[in-house]
Amino acid sequence: MKIFSGTKSEVLTKNICYILNKELKEFSSFGIVNEEIKPGKLKIDKFSDGEILPLFEESIRDQDVFFVQTTNTSDNIVETLLVVDAAKRAGCRSFTLVAPFQGYSRQDKTDHLRSSIGSKMLADVLTAAGVTRLITIDLHASSIQGFYNIPVIHLNGNKIFINYIKENKIEDLTIVAPDQGAVKRASDFCKAFPESTFAMINKKRIKPNEIHSMELVGDVTGRNVVIVDDMADTLGTMCKAAELLMSKGAKSVKCIATHGVLSGKAFENLENSVMDEVLVSDSISYNPVRPMPAKLKYISCAGLIAKSIWSLVQRRSIHEINSI
Repeated sequence: MKIFSGTKSEVLTKNICYILNKELKEFSSFGIVNEEIKPGKLKIDKFSDGEILPLFEESIRDQDVFFVQTTNTSDNIVETLLVVDAAKRAGCRSFTLVAPFQGYSRQDKTDHLRSSIGSKMLADVLTAAGVTRLITIDLHASSIQGFYNIPVIHLNGNKIFINYIKENKIEDLTIVAPDQGAVKRASDFCKAFPESTFAMINKKRIKPNEIHSMELVGDVTGRNVVIVDDMADTLGTMCKAAELLMSKGAKSVKCIATHGVLSGKAFENLENSVMDEVLVSDSISYNPVRPMPAKLKYISCAGLIAKSIWSLVQRRSIHEINSI
């Protein structure tokens, strides 16, 4: 087994290796117990016009390669495809793409006869390039797994945040789904908090990132609310949902989103919102050019990924890791 990092996932890859070394190696029955697991040597050059050229600087012949790369941008996707090609040409035994955030997952169906189904197209391209297994967290629609003709390890992003919420010992807790699509995810989160109540918001959207209306289904009067979703993009929906919840008598509102896309006016929306805190994972690397908003907190998904990788290496079940 060898682990390599894409350009935008270097910190996450180092954290994964750190956890594998410190917490999981003692349980291994394999011959790599006494060897340090560290990111492999992969050089990714760019020509002046942006063309990408990957080069493995160590042998990977007959190795099980794990490549960590979030596919949130077109450059990351092309880089991933070229790395897959380089690995297959170098004789790797298998190639597992660890994509904490799998891009184009919002395009899981078509609402118009002349639009694309991006998640299906991406699945076809990755499979054709030579990816033999995918590890990802919280696809926007779980049905996307069916687009792949290879094994898909679909990890439960709720596991990343449960301990943080428990440590805060929030009283009068209510878990809220921000729309119909998030009901299953939010109700799953509720399992970790038996004393909590559940509510949902019914929203009508007129186009991407623009909401027409919202209505609350349930009671949040005097409750501390945690909104649970898979993705935080412009935060427009979350901010409006928080305003609705506060107007209905909620004491406080926090938001949990597995993937912090945070595009457009996300930071501005967050600073002006009534939300106390927004929690996201590091499935998408933070842009250090922007100052970190006080209300934004990152919680690493490295532990969840590391445990799943080690279970695969040891031929163990991932069900216990993934269930609440």
